[in-house]
Amino acid sequence: MANAHYFYLPLTVKELEDRVQSHQENFEEFLKDTFSDKELTTFEGQVDSIAAIFVQPIISELSFQDFYSNASDEQQQKQFFETCRSSICLENLPDFHSNPFQVSYLIQLLENFHEVLIDQGGVEELVFKAAYIDLLKNYKSVDSMISSPLERPPEVKTTKPVYPIDFLILDVYKEIDRLKTSKQIYNAIEQATSLPEKTQKILTIASKDLLDSITLLKRTGLNPKDFDDNLERLKFFLKKIY
Repeated sequence: MANAHYFYLPLTVKELEDRVQSHQENFEEFLKDTFSDKELTTFEGQVDSIAAIFVQPIISELSFQDFYSNASDEQQQKQFFETCRSSICLENLPDFHSNPFQVSYLIQLLENFHEVLIDQGGVEELVFKAAYIDLLKNYKSVDSMISSPLERPPEVKTTKPVYPIDFLILDVYKEIDRLKTSKQIYNAIEQATSLPEKTQKILTIASKDLLDSITLLKRTGLNPKDFDDNLERLKFFLKKIY
């Protein structure tokens, strides 16, 4: 694996900086919500070795001919690159095999963008976002760490279910854990584009964090009725995916 990867995007440098900053903050919250302080201390070395990330404009001397393009996508890649105004440089990338935190960091970073053109360095061909994420899925991620029953049993961060909504949330998390274990969670997220936006929002948040009903409600920003209705819809949607 090359030591540095470059992401090219049509956003302005300022727009890209804002999204990267937001992602960094969200990723830190994701780690705090996912692991205890003791666990984070154990994984400190891996977290600290996540690649440094730099946002920068595209240098004027750089042209599409400087890359190894994919023959089947060459025209599409060339057209996209010509719209790009900014880039991300990820330096000193750790080995994906040994750092699931880096893998999750990159997957979650890419979720912030509609499309990205990625140069993996060396003689590697350019790839778009979807192909790069498929590559990352070949490696262990944080999701795979917390979905293993032997390593970390899934549980909503609450004492006991008290209200009907608590039981519903437990059912949703059980389905999410099942899909993570069977490696179908990304397939579920892709299929969820057919669902109402509010349902998709719950899935996006719940697939990243284990939360109690009050916290999950606050994170979604929905009113209680919409939250209840879309949570129920999400539960039956997830049950249909195998």
